[in-house]
Amino acid sequence: MDSFIVLKEGLARLGIDYSQSQFEMLKQYISEIELWNNKYKLVAAVGEQLVTRHILDSLSAVSDLNKLVFNSAADAGSGAGLPGIPLAIFFTDVTFTLIERSGRRVGFLRNIISLLGLGERVKIIEKNVEEVSDKFDLVLFRAFRNLSDYYKILENITSPGGVMFAYKGKRKNVNLEISALGEGVNVDIKPITVPFLDEERNFCIFRF
Repeated sequence: MDSFIVLKEGLARLGIDYSQSQFEMLKQYISEIELWNNKYKLVAAVGEQLVTRHILDSLSAVSDLNKLVFNSAADAGSGAGLPGIPLAIFFTDVTFTLIERSGRRVGFLRNIISLLGLGERVKIIEKNVEEVSDKFDLVLFRAFRNLSDYYKILENITSPGGVMFAYKGKRKNVNLEISALGEGVNVDIKPITVPFLDEERNFCIFRF
């Protein structure tokens, strides 16, 4: 199946309404990742796998994010801009900040933000997450290390009353990571289905 057909069907399965402009932005984003992937080592996938494992996976949060109130969002360890850039295409009233320490990947991010015309709403912080002092209503991360390694660091950049939103894998691993955080952690764990992906996925939604 053509990767853009997979994208269109995946958006339908996720219940995401989109304009032709938004769909074209996603297509351009995918094309730019594939163009620069070998040089910048952005993702370990191409074609349909890129769409499924990275674009649809990122957008699988849209329904749950629609239930939250936030004006600012940070994508911690953004890499190729995932999930920040796909989400920014749909959450047009939110300011997104991509936190990425790799200069090579930041170069890619600057280019794609310009190409997509997102410069007024999507910013970049070229630092380690530990060095960031800003605070955000929503802090998102995926493909990140164990929660116990970064929970406190990410909590520090989440505004009081804000939400930390983690894309995670198998529930048994999630349970171990959550238990290692100790008592008093306010978290909802929600199983999700990513279209065309036959792998277990869960969201961890922390409220402060």
